[in-house]
Amino acid sequence: MKSCKTLREFLSENFANSSNEAGDWRYYTFQYASSCLELRALVPALSGVYRIYPWRDRQRPLDVFCDMRTDGGGWTVIQRRTYGIPFNRAWNEYKRGFGSKDREYWLGNDLIHALTVERTTSLYIAITLTNGTTLYEQYEQFYITDETDGYRLRIAGNTEGTLGDSLRDDWPPWNVNGMQFSTFDRDNDGFSDGKCSDSGGWWFNQCGWTYLNSDDDEARLWVPTVPNRTLVHETKMMIR
Repeated sequence: MKSCKTLREFLSENFANSSNEAGDWRYYTFQYASSCLELRALVPALSGVYRIYPWRDRQRPLDVFCDMRTDGGGWTVIQRRTYGIPFNRAWNEYKRGFGSKDREYWLGNDLIHALTVERTTSLYIAITLTNGTTLYEQYEQFYITDETDGYRLRIAGNTEGTLGDSLRDDWPPWNVNGMQFSTFDRDNDGFSDGKCSDSGGWWFNQCGWTYLNSDDDEARLWVPTVPNRTLVHETKMMIR
């Protein structure tokens, strides 16, 4: 900002209709951040639930949990689990989303598609163990297709972290990149002799090494690093 006038004009444009005056001061409430990353860049913020405006018309607000601490902050959480609610849900629930933004939730496949399809988006997966250790894997590019294509998973570019790249296994039957989403009532996996999505919605081949949304304690959560759910306190999937 070059001057107080420029700052005032910026605030008036971006914080419109949300100010309170007290004496010589005017306090503004931010309204129009398009993402958690933009919000983090403009104002100091703690992790929590924020309202963002991802679309150009600014007419469709979206409440999300923003992680403002991990790797510089600015992450929009699309999945958060502490195992207080069931994740073994039908196709339409995964389509619309479910849960509570201040606790645990699935954002919704329609929204995940809308937030990632026209942007270069990174995916950050964090798994916090019961001993307090947090493991992670960050994918350089991530998006999912729309419902007509089964919310197909697309991952590209480099990956780094302490979990390992279990989404893209070297053995083709366990590589889930490019696979459609599956739920107990919509089987889109590549397993002809059964169904992989018997305890939660996810992307499967035959079936795979990852299953963050499973309600089964013995399901493969993130093999080989985290073999089952009994070791886990929380999982998060975040985009930026």
